[in-house]
Amino acid sequence: MIFGTIKMKTPKIPITDLEDIKKLLPHREPMIMVDSLLDFSDGKATAGFTILKNNLFVANDEFSETGLIEHMAQAAALYTGFKNLSDNQPVKEGFIASIKKLHVHSLPTINEILKTEVTIVYDMMHMTSVKLSIFSANIEIANAEMNLVLKE
Repeated sequence: MIFGTIKMKTPKIPITDLEDIKKLLPHREPMIMVDSLLDFSDGKATAGFTILKNNLFVANDEFSETGLIEHMAQAAALYTGFKNLSDNQPVKEGFIASIKKLHVHSLPTINEILKTEVTIVYDMMHMTSVKLSIFSANIEIANAEMNLVLKE
């Protein structure tokens, strides 16, 4: 993969180093809402994230619904970034085009570790449809279906 004149190697799974995560996402602090890529296969991935007290989306020690949505979108972006890097393609910026369904069962609190399952439903050209499920302590706390658009 070439970014400018630097050739990038695809990191090995699991990826827990923030510098390696940054190679897969266009996001930068303080807007990084994933801190690990725990599993990856064609059409599926698992992303991780630890809720820290200083996170932008934490209020009254809870991670907000907005934070959960951003985390889900970045989990999907992490899948796409890893896939692109593995295929010697550039990491691209993306946007949430629509949220078809969103269910938040409970809000996580600081120091909780989220594991988010990403399942690609449809991926064509610049549009991706994805199902996401967030777990904390093996209990599903939120799920959604989103359409994402990659910027050219």
